[in-house]
Amino acid sequence: MRGKSYWQEICKGVGDRVLKATPEMTVESAKKFRRQMFAILNKAAEDDILKTKPHEIRRLLSLKDSKHGKGVFEILGGEKNFKRRRDIPHFERVDGCWFDFAILIDENPKPAQIIGFDFEIRFPDDYPVKFLRLDLNTPGHDNDLRGMRFHLHPGSDDFMIHAPPMRPLEILHLLLYGLSIPERPRSA
Repeated sequence: MRGKSYWQEICKGVGDRVLKATPEMTVESAKKFRRQMFAILNKAAEDDILKTKPHEIRRLLSLKDSKHGKGVFEILGGEKNFKRRRDIPHFERVDGCWFDFAILIDENPKPAQIIGFDFEIRFPDDYPVKFLRLDLNTPGHDNDLRGMRFHLHPGSDDFMIHAPPMRPLEILHLLLYGLSIPERPRSA
């Protein structure tokens, strides 16, 4: 049986390859990026994908200074919801799925860089998987040092796997248009 350090090296190697294949995570500014997200969310409401109304989208999608230092901003889509409670503000799709997200943008380098994010979608109560979260941890985070900066959590906070490197707008499209709930679950 191989030791823990062997597997850590394997994960680090995979993480290094993923980072080399990572799409550029630059934006013009946090403010302009928030406007892009707002347009996508509004379009989803017009397309009857998103149950959340335009005036609610405007309220839920905020831009704030981050605790990560001067020139770092956080775009919040809903409120952070680690307990996954429905009474905490979030976006809701017409099929009963609901989600929120947070994106960190560092405007100190030019162009500005997306340095971290988490997107989490929760599925209806009768669905076998309760949630899916896609994360990009900030540089220097423990997961970055382990080669797992990009990863996803399929229904468990304790279980994570490498995620394909995706930009936040791609993930938002995935949450809105790409993760549909099947009408009838596959039989076991």
